[in-house]
Amino acid sequence: MRAERIPPDWRSSLLLLVVVASCDNRQAFHQPEAGLERMLQQRRGDRYEASSFFADGRVMRTPPPFSVAREQPAVGHRDLETGRDLNGYLRQLPVPITRARLEQGHAAFDRVCATCHGVLGDGASVVAEKMELRKPPSLHEARIRELAPGQVFEVVSVGYGLMPSLAGLMDVDERWAVIAYLDALRLSQAASVAALPAADKAELLREAP
Repeated sequence: MRAERIPPDWRSSLLLLVVVASCDNRQAFHQPEAGLERMLQQRRGDRYEASSFFADGRVMRTPPPFSVAREQPAVGHRDLETGRDLNGYLRQLPVPITRARLEQGHAAFDRVCATCHGVLGDGASVVAEKMELRKPPSLHEARIRELAPGQVFEVVSVGYGLMPSLAGLMDVDERWAVIAYLDALRLSQAASVAALPAADKAELLREAP
C-alpha cells in the first residue's frame, strides 16, 4: 500500500502545531519540589565563623597573592604601566603591600638599585665613588621622599639624568615592589630604637658593639 503524501500546505500547519504544543510554560508557575528548594535556602558561613570544611578551620579564606580589595580604587593596566591616571601621577601605591611583595622589592632593589644607590639607599656605593660627574643621590633626601609613587615609577621605568631606564631589568610588578620596599627602607633608617617592639629592641642591643 502506498502512503499518501501530505500536501505542502498541510506540512506547514503540522509544523506550527508542534511548535505551539512545545511552548507550554505552565510548569514555570508551579512551586518547586521540596528537594529543589534547598537550592534557594543554602546555608552560608559568616566571615569569622569556624568551619569544618577547610583544613585550617576558618570560613574566611586568604586572598590570592596580589589581589586588590574591593574598597581599593580600580586601577587599569595603563595606570600600572605608566604610574599615571587621569589626575596625574598616582599618589598611592596601586598594589597591595604584603610581606611577599616587600621581599620581592628587597631582592630587586639589592640586585639593581643598590649598585648605585647603596643597600641602604643613602647613595653610598663603590660605583657611586667612581662617578665624578654626578653621584647618585640619597633616596632619603626630602626632595625625593616628596615624590609621588607614580613619579618614582616613571623615573625607574624611563630613566632620569644619568640614570638609564631599568625597565629591561625589572618587570612592572618588580618596579612597584621596589617602590613599596623603598618606603619600608626609609622607615627602618629613621625609626627610633625606643619605638621598636621589645623583642626587636633586645635583639638590636645584643648585636650592638
